[in-house]
Amino acid sequence: MALISGGVAVPTFIRDWAEPSPSAFDVISLGVGYLLLGFALTLCSAAMICAVDDVLRGEPARIGVSYRRALRHWRQLLAWSLLNTTVLLLIRQLKRIPVAGEIMDGLFSAGWAVATYLALPAMMIDGLGVTEGIRRSSRMLRATFSRQVYGSLWIAAPVVLSVVIGFLAFMLGVESNSLGPAVAGGVVAALLLMCALLAGATISGIFRTVLYRDSSTAA
Repeated sequence: MALISGGVAVPTFIRDWAEPSPSAFDVISLGVGYLLLGFALTLCSAAMICAVDDVLRGEPARIGVSYRRALRHWRQLLAWSLLNTTVLLLIRQLKRIPVAGEIMDGLFSAGWAVATYLALPAMMIDGLGVTEGIRRSSRMLRATFSRQVYGSLWIAAPVVLSVVIGFLAFMLGVESNSLGPAVAGGVVAALLLMCALLAGATISGIFRTVLYRDSSTAA
């Protein structure tokens, strides 16, 4: 992600410094960078799902093996990244609508996330295409909705708690009117948030895989 972000940001910054007005190159590079970042995140999630699936089948989880297994489905992952990015960008445009825009954005974003929650496990475990994966995820929604909500709340709890604790640590540092405690509070807040996000992403991958396998078996 750092390499992709740097590869997009550095040329754009150089061009903006030489020519302040935005160009077609800037728009294209940002779009490509956004897609590549989405693909990188999707690939990491797919590798996690493959690793969890291997463990649940009684096989050892190896990083290289999990990534190679995920990369065998690179076409589906790229198509999913493109579709997911496009849908989310379109939903974000709803914010431009006065008053109701924020509400509509939240509702549509939540609906898309819930309907496609099991799409990636379907693609990785059963080798389905993007369309088939979304359809299977949608069909499983009625049977898994309550578990999705319950599990997502528990997964989000450490992130919320870390934000609260980090904010308190940072504010205590600022209130000391000294640079050292303020910097220390900011570092503590950043580390807490990073650890919580890493743990949340890991548990989310495990939870989605287990939920999909259980639902597939029950069906």
